[in-house]
This record gives sequence, C-alpha cells and structure tokens, in this order.
Amino acid sequence: MASPLKRQRDAQLKQLQKQQAPTQVVTATGDQPPSLHLLLNEMDNDLKRLKALTRQDDKIALKRDELIPKYRASVEEYLESEDLFKNPLFSHMVVWMFDIEELETAIAWCDIAIDKGFESPFKRDFATFCADQVLAWSEKMSAAGHDIEPYFTNVFEKIVLEWRLNEKVVAKYYKFAGLFLLRDKNGKPLASSVGDIEILEKAMSFLQEAGKNNPKVGVTTHIDKIGQRIRAIQDGTNI
Repeated sequence: MASPLKRQRDAQLKQLQKQQAPTQVVTATGDQPPSLHLLLNEMDNDLKRLKALTRQDDKIALKRDELIPKYRASVEEYLESEDLFKNPLFSHMVVWMFDIEELETAIAWCDIAIDKGFESPFKRDFATFCADQVLAWSEKMSAAGHDIEPYFTNVFEKIVLEWRLNEKVVAKYYKFAGLFLLRDKNGKPLASSVGDIEILEKAMSFLQEAGKNNPKVGVTTHIDKIGQRIRAIQDGTNI
C-alpha cells in the first residue's frame, strides 16, 4: 500500500502534467525501451546545439522553448512507471528545469527521484543537488529583492524534517534563513533594522543552529549583534 507521502508526490506530478502539456510528444516506455536509444541520440544532437551557443540567455531560451517541451512527455511517463532503468534524459531535464527556473517541477521531480531511489548521475545525491540549486536561486532572488517563496521554505523544511544532508549544506540553509529575517530596506542583513524581538529571536535561533552544524559557517558576529539589538529594545535605549 502506497504511503501518504508517495500518494502526495504522485498527485503532485499529475497536477504538474495538467498545468503544462508538451508541444511535441516523444515517448519512451518499458524496461530499457528501444525508443530510449533514439531519444538519447536526439539528446546528443541537442546537447551539441546547446554547446555551440555562446550566450547563456540563448541556451536558456532553447531549453525553455524547444528542448523541454520536446522531451517532457517522455520524462513524465518514465516517472510514472515502476521501471528503474537508468535514464540520462531525466537527469538532463532536471538540470534544465532549474536552469529555466521552473522550480515547482524541478523540486517535484527531485522528490520523486528520491522517493523511488533513483541513482544520481551527479557528484551529489538528488537531495543535495536540489538543495544546492534552490539555495543558489534563493540567494539570487533575495539579492534582487524578489520573493523566494514557497520554494525556499519547501526545501528548507525537507532538509530539517526529511533529508539527511551534509552538515555544511544544512548550515548554509540555516544561515540564509536567519540573515533573510534581518534584511533592511536595501536587502542587507542588519539586526539594527529590526524592531520585533520575536523576529530577532527567530533569526538568532536559525544562526545558532547554523553554527552548530558548521562552526566555520560565519555567524558569530551576526548573533552578537542580534543580542545587542534585543537588549537595546528591552532597555528602551535604541528603538
């Protein structure tokens, strides 16, 4: 009997399929399907096309407008199957989803890969790869003043509650979460810009947890400044 988590992820995949139908259908089914070889041959040609492009925005446009719609149906069918054959097509598509910042699909696909025990083709497992990609995206969005939700919290909660990742990765997430709460109007982490003790205490808690996971993560100064700010508010000396 499927677990509640598996049922939730299967439903999430089906919803994603409904939201975006592919413009070109290329299918592959079965255990080591013969058609997969044809797909991989096409993929090799498309990778050469990508490599020939010099501008990053041109690469993104090709992935978004042509390649992802071309292979998407095949990957979704693969994810719905019970077969666990090695599929390089899926690995490329996960990377491309992050590249075009379609994070909802990218995270959902990583979740399915983790749930089904897919072997990662990267130097990291799927959970670590997903965590690294989402953190990099969150840092970029935050620096530009854009929203990072729900994707950052979605993955942060998985790191805290589900995934067993290396302590350095965990520390980076706690540090980012803590500093994000301290942002001033210019997006810079500044404890003196926050007047809510509850937010300051939450930020301190995140930063302390970051330090526990990796003492070299660099949060000591921030923690000290938060403590000073809390005392100043409580004393009424610097509000």
